[in-house]
Formats: sequence, structure tokens, C-alpha cells
Amino acid sequence: GILLNSTMALQFNDASQYINAPSNAILDINATDEIELNATAVDLNGTLDVSGATTAAAITASGIMKTDDATEATSTTDGSLQTDGGLSVVKDAVFGDDVKLLSDSSVVAFGADGDTTLTHTDGTGLTLNSTNKICFNDASQFIQGSSNAILALGATDEIDLTATAVDLNGT
Repeated sequence: GILLNSTMALQFNDASQYINAPSNAILDINATDEIELNATAVDLNGTLDVSGATTAAAITASGIMKTDDATEATSTTDGSLQTDGGLSVVKDAVFGDDVKLLSDSSVVAFGADGDTTLTHTDGTGLTLNSTNKICFNDASQFIQGSSNAILALGATDEIDLTATAVDLNGT
């Protein structure tokens, strides 16, 4: 083989592009602009330290993919982790603080087939879809819009209204 003594370098094109070993534990590959690796697979063993932007079609990791930056997200273009597309999570998601849905018609769907939804109705509040119920304790105690003209309050025994005044309008 070829053994370069001390910290000598193997240079390409000019002195700014070279391979050398500045110590017995470090190998440097240096280029003026770009280092291109072409192979069907590249196997890296060890810690990968990337400073600067990373562009990839897909990153697949078997294990923990971790970002150690605690930058707050205030929009869709900041924060420690950003995606320009959808996000799929197979297991539970745990959030330390707020969850913000920035669309004026955001929808949270529940169930495997998304049959129960809460929709943000801009300037009004949240809309529970169809004749679904908000249940308390079990399904026998609920609030439900049972039709477009009827709001139902259901309880197994008693409905207790506690207020300084109760105003009922209607029959």
C-alpha cells in the first residue's frame, strides 16, 4: 500500500482538495465545494455530526431519531422539527406544552375511521359532527345535538344546574 508519513496529504487538482490524517485517530477528506459518494449503499459506523443543511429524499431510522433543540414553534416554519408534508405516527404522541391547529377550519378526527370529528368553526367555536355526543362518566350521561333543532341533555338520574339565576325561554 501507500503510507504517507506524518500529516502529509494526498492532493487532488490543487492543494485545497486532499485526504490526510492530522493525527493517528482522525482522517480528513477535504474539498473546495462538494464531496460526492456514489454507491448503492453507504454504511456509516459511528457518530454523524452534520453542521449545515441536510437534503435527503427520505431518512429511515430504526431506533430513536432525536432533536435536542428546545426551540418553540410559533408557526409552520419554525421550531426544532419541521415538515412540509403530513406527519404519520404509529404509536402515542406526547406533547410537553401546547398543540396548535393554525387552520380556521381545523378538524380533529377520532376513531379508526374518523367517524367522530371536532371542527374549528372560525369565530364561533367547535362543532361536533352529526348527532354524536359528548359523554360524561359513561354513554348514558351526555350533551347531544340530536337534530338541527334539538339539544339534548341526558342523565341516568338527575341534572343539577347550579347558578345564581336560570333563564329558560321556550315552552
